[in-house]
Amino acid sequence: EVPQLAMARVFNPGDWRSGYYRDQTFMIASGMLTLEEFFAQLYGDTDPIFNPQTTGRIMNNHWATRLIDDEGNWKRLSEIKIAAADLSPTAGQMPRLVGLAQASKLYRQHPELTYQNQFSNGGNEVAFGTIGDAATSEGHFWETLNAAGVLQVPLAVSVWDDGFGISVPALLQTTKQNISALLKGFKREQIGGQGYEIFEVNGWDYAACRNTYEKAIELCRREHVPVLIHVKELTQPLGHSTSGSHERYKSLERLEWEKEYDCIRQMKIWIIAQEFATTEEMEIIEKNAINRVQSARLKKLERLLGIIILMHYVKKETYL
Repeated sequence: EVPQLAMARVFNPGDWRSGYYRDQTFMIASGMLTLEEFFAQLYGDTDPIFNPQTTGRIMNNHWATRLIDDEGNWKRLSEIKIAAADLSPTAGQMPRLVGLAQASKLYRQHPELTYQNQFSNGGNEVAFGTIGDAATSEGHFWETLNAAGVLQVPLAVSVWDDGFGISVPALLQTTKQNISALLKGFKREQIGGQGYEIFEVNGWDYAACRNTYEKAIELCRREHVPVLIHVKELTQPLGHSTSGSHERYKSLERLEWEKEYDCIRQMKIWIIAQEFATTEEMEIIEKNAINRVQSARLKKLERLLGIIILMHYVKKETYL
């Protein structure tokens, strides 16, 4: 959650996101998703007014931005933040990033296209990608990185790394157990040369994440050099899913470390240490946040129950 907040701060109108189902925090922080829309999707609402992300047609936690208006005309894409429709296969989100980033480069290279400013702001857009560390073993990941490095396009890939692919540790899935170390050969040797700029940061350190993302995306946007942000030391407090049990494959030492370095806990400590808020104020913020989420959930649940009741009576009248 914490590095996603930092990423959202540098995501501008006109930028594209091609990510996966763990990007909820980013979607909310960037303003592309409301809590009500989140629960509308969870409850399978098919009304595009209440569930514009998917209208109930694809899996939960999959996001998409509608690119045309109700009359079928293109929206001014250069003025809105955009999420490319999510895919379920791991690493399936990667290849499209090359095309999205290359489009930005082409608009910069061809100023005669400035009249099409509803699509691009002079090629200043960045294509943001997110992927889990285990999915970097997929072929699509490597094909995408190689192509973007050759083309030198404004592509920014964030790798969320908790050291596990579900229950499989990095030792059994990633050479050197470190994707950024493995990619050092992709790093450009000089300014203007082919290759990537690679950044590493601990995901529980919000200040470092902010600094890293600001540097990485400013460089990517200005020079059209692809960047990779390796976000390490992330945790999964509940395991891979709520039905899983990470106590079965993690050591007691690892579990204790994850409790201590849960990024939300560490951010709370940082906020208090920086005197942005007191302990008492943080408790109020947390309570208000829980109430806000519960309110959004109940609002959507009431709508769903209303639809079910209405369908029941319509069906009853039809039989009569």
